[in-house]
Amino acid sequence: MRVCDITGVGTTTGNQISHSHRLTKRVWKPNLQNTTIVVNGLSLKVRVSTKALKTLNSKSEAEVVSYLKANEKTLSKKLYKAIKAN
Repeated sequence: MRVCDITGVGTTTGNQISHSHRLTKRVWKPNLQNTTIVVNGLSLKVRVSTKALKTLNSKSEAEVVSYLKANEKTLSKKLYKAIKAN
């Protein structure tokens, strides 16, 4: 399943509406990118949405940790463990 490791953004479902207004089910998938981030000296490979990746690229390592702590409820298990290690 495609889920962002930081923000928890996942697939969304809804209806595709044709010109004649017939409804068919469709799926929107998040744009996830594989990247490596450094958290408390550990380098972790994570799948991150592009919106979160743009936010992380503009921050220093200390700011990244504070950003992850702010999103603590939606973090994946490996990121949550890395933050709680120190």
